[in-house]
Amino acid sequence: MSSRVDVISEIAPTARIARDVRVGPFCIIGPHVTIGPGTVLSRRVTVVGHTSIGSQNHIEEGCVLGASPQDLKYAGQPTVLIIGHRNRFGRGVTAHIGTELGGFITRIGSDNVILDGCHIAHDCYIDDKTFLGRYVMLAGHIRIQTGSVMEDFAGAHHFVTIGRYARVGARTPVRRDVPPFTYFYSEDYGWTAPSVRGIHDDGIRAAKLRRYEERELRQALADLFDDEAALQTKIEQIITMGAEGEVAALCEFCQNSLKGVFGRQRELYRGKAPPEAAETPITQQWLDPRRRST
Repeated sequence: MSSRVDVISEIAPTARIARDVRVGPFCIIGPHVTIGPGTVLSRRVTVVGHTSIGSQNHIEEGCVLGASPQDLKYAGQPTVLIIGHRNRFGRGVTAHIGTELGGFITRIGSDNVILDGCHIAHDCYIDDKTFLGRYVMLAGHIRIQTGSVMEDFAGAHHFVTIGRYARVGARTPVRRDVPPFTYFYSEDYGWTAPSVRGIHDDGIRAAKLRRYEERELRQALADLFDDEAALQTKIEQIITMGAEGEVAALCEFCQNSLKGVFGRQRELYRGKAPPEAAETPITQQWLDPRRRST
């Protein structure tokens, strides 16, 4: 099957587009873009920068992917946006390429649902099977781990980490890390400080834990967050008792957050590349001068 491209779209001749990609009307695709098989660009979609999009993605009207970072530290080098497979982007989603100081990469994994109006800033790392509700705003250098949910109009501060299978409530301002498997929100939409207010039951089910693993995880979550006072002491007690698996990972996450500035473990990487950057090395294909516009 050949590509289906509307004649009023603008596609750079050096863009690499799989044969069965569907490109709707008024789309713009830049010279450094790669788009994998089965991906659909609805209409008025702009994909620019050094952007790689995998297979079977569906990108709705008005999305802008791969634009330059809104960061004064960005010096104009060919940093990248890498998007995996089977993602669904709602209308008007924006996602920027990375910056030099952030590791050169913004990365979105696979099987994510990103609804209308979401903004994904430079140097963010979104793992797999996440759900971002309408108009979720992500500042730079954020990590969203696998299975996480952010409800409509939630926003996250620079260098925040949302843990595995956690849930952030609607309109919640996230200024510190959200532990895995927790439900984090403010009871009055931000007038009081948001905090861990329960367990994300759907996240635990989605993780498909064994029965004894789920039981131990629920007990650890209750011990840690029924009252967050003396959190470090509680973590040490759980580790001393021989924490394993998800419980050990939860304790490690919380310890790293406590070591970070303002409860944000990724603040430790401010001004340098985070470890995730090494997982996706930039190859010379991104910098190939034959793909540059004349």
